[in-house]
Amino acid sequence: MDKSIPVFTCLLLPVKDSALLKNILPLVELISSSMAGELKKVDLLHVVGGSFLSTHLNNIDFRAGHVLSSDVMRRLRDKHYQEKVDPLLAKIQQLLQKSGVVLKAKVRVEDGDPVKKISAICESEGYTTLIMSRRKGEEEGVFFGTVLNGVIGRHIRAGFYIVGEEGFTGGISPVARIMIGIDGSSTCLRAVEEAGVLLARNTEAIEEVSLVNVMDPSCLQEKKGLDCQLMIENGYDAMLEAENILVRDGVEKSKIVATVLFGKPGEMLHKHAQACAATMCYVGRRNRSKLAEIVLGSVSSDFIHRCKDRTVVLVS
Repeated sequence: MDKSIPVFTCLLLPVKDSALLKNILPLVELISSSMAGELKKVDLLHVVGGSFLSTHLNNIDFRAGHVLSSDVMRRLRDKHYQEKVDPLLAKIQQLLQKSGVVLKAKVRVEDGDPVKKISAICESEGYTTLIMSRRKGEEEGVFFGTVLNGVIGRHIRAGFYIVGEEGFTGGISPVARIMIGIDGSSTCLRAVEEAGVLLARNTEAIEEVSLVNVMDPSCLQEKKGLDCQLMIENGYDAMLEAENILVRDGVEKSKIVATVLFGKPGEMLHKHAQACAATMCYVGRRNRSKLAEIVLGSVSSDFIHRCKDRTVVLVS
């Protein structure tokens, strides 16, 4: 994403079915109403993979020289569209017509590998915001092969909103109780800035903004406590900088709560998100390879795979 393009102006919404679209609609409606004059496009993307051929391919013996002709391939594809894709698109259009999205959303259908398509389109076409939803019970771990996990493993420069399994609670604004992980990094400050855009336009809906700094408890074992003191000071400075950004954006200082926790960052952030009933949780995300995340660990990856019942936002 071109950082000169304002956030929340170009939205990409990959949709697998209408149930997942329902989960993300409250957030899309909020962004749409908040950015009414600046929102440029809202595109829903449905990627048709090769799965529709699987039942037919299983019955073909390629060793015997059986090869599907282009005509047969076309008929299979057309049948899949008629039975699966077209009814889905009709349901999506009905949901969109009933929604409060200011800018008329467009639905596009692409063929190919869903993970590669979503990632490539998001990056190459300059989308500022990618919004996807978890399906309850679909993910069983970090390496479970879902499309969502595949996209999470890619370098997405757009703000990546991962809506929780249950979606948003009715009658409560997605910005009501925001939690932001604070570690003093540049990506963390960008997360504060991005959250501030929505908060500034919905100040009346804000109940609490929770700034959370998680520190390694091993510093407490130092004899002189100098390392721990330095970490505390750095954490305090980072949260003060974040608070100043939010106050500048119009958030009442009395609604900002700063908290220091000791422990494993991903685990402690998850526990705090539950304790403060967070509606959305922002964390900065460093751009590094999946191998590096496996070897070095990743706070954002650990957090999003723990926190399935909340909306998690990754900001690079």
